[in-house]
Amino acid sequence: MIRTNLHHRLARTLLIVVEIATFLVLSLRIGRNFMASRAAEGVGAAELNRAIELDPGNAEYHLRLARLALYSVSNASPELAQEHLMRAAELSPRNVQVWLELSAAHGFQGDPEKAESYLRRADMMAPQIPAIQWVVGNFFLLQGNTDGAFKHFRMTLSGSHKYDSILFRTAWKSSEDGAKILDQLIPPRIDTEFGYLYYLLGEKKLSETSAVWKRIAAGPEKFDAGRVAGYLNRLFDTRKLAEATQVWNDLRNKGLISPAYQPTAQNLIINGNFEEVILNLGFDWRIAKVEGVRAGTDESTFHSPGRAMKVSFAGKANTSYWHVYQFVRVEPKQKYRLQAFLKIDGITTDSGPRLRVVDMYDPAKLTKFSESLTGTTRGWNQVILEFTTGPTTELLTVSLARLPSAKLDNMIAGTVWLDDVSLTLLP
Repeated sequence: MIRTNLHHRLARTLLIVVEIATFLVLSLRIGRNFMASRAAEGVGAAELNRAIELDPGNAEYHLRLARLALYSVSNASPELAQEHLMRAAELSPRNVQVWLELSAAHGFQGDPEKAESYLRRADMMAPQIPAIQWVVGNFFLLQGNTDGAFKHFRMTLSGSHKYDSILFRTAWKSSEDGAKILDQLIPPRIDTEFGYLYYLLGEKKLSETSAVWKRIAAGPEKFDAGRVAGYLNRLFDTRKLAEATQVWNDLRNKGLISPAYQPTAQNLIINGNFEEVILNLGFDWRIAKVEGVRAGTDESTFHSPGRAMKVSFAGKANTSYWHVYQFVRVEPKQKYRLQAFLKIDGITTDSGPRLRVVDMYDPAKLTKFSESLTGTTRGWNQVILEFTTGPTTELLTVSLARLPSAKLDNMIAGTVWLDDVSLTLLP
């Protein structure tokens, strides 16, 4: 019994001694690491060397000393930098930054083969980290290896939008081959593809955008149709009507807009009864904001169920208005009939709402107005406007308009409703 108690006391004492010894060792190590980190807070080599003495197993101190030796303006030493970098690599072989710095050091010394070997190691360790792929891609670009650079830049674009603009510019400076850039550089990522599309528009490379759009349209990803508004507007502005029509059809075929958004032989106006949502883009109705005017669809008053376009004037300005409008493709030298139903309530001044058609590209060739409506109507007025397109007319702007009044009492107030708009080709 006595012997058993002695054995227990001896074991407990040894355990306490071991715990105290372990605590002292850990405390000493923590203290040395703390002193090393404090010593490394300075920016000079002396402080970093002192930190290494206190904590020789810390690769970061060797890495920082290597940078001092490599990038010093007055006292650069690539050899010393490599020494510290190799030690850092021994201590922390999984540190990608070490291998990048080794590559840079050998690059500075004119040894591209070793620089590339270290860079490839960094690439293998971080094949999907955009910042690393950006560095690797630039190395190959400087070596004149555009294909190699594009491979790594593509990975950069796949993981981050941070480099989009600069990589698009870099690609066109290093290669003016639009097909190659799209195929090798731009990843199948909808945000990057749209970014590239609008970059090309900004650089006035409109001819290159068609292939980008075709890839977007053929891709599986859905997106908001509004993202195409700027592209469609540029196609309209530059008279690329076939391309604009194709983009519009692609949106419909992808199910991004309703199948109803298309002209027919019976009516070239899209959404003429305003039953579909106003898209404010492409070939659908557009509503531009004007101070003192409110415009939008109304479900309480309509000619055919269950909506009409409503425009209200606040009576604070002699407004020149045409801001509910739609683009319509037509044929030159053809006769058309524009028809709509209008209802007005309390329209003031001698100049009221009316229909307008104008040649989008040459108003001098075609600009027509219907008679204006003023006052209040008890029901709906059928308004018809017949006209012949000019010899080069391809695109009309059809709008609800109001011309400024030349009289003193010219501040327009009141409301107009527009519904069941149609445009047909006459025999």
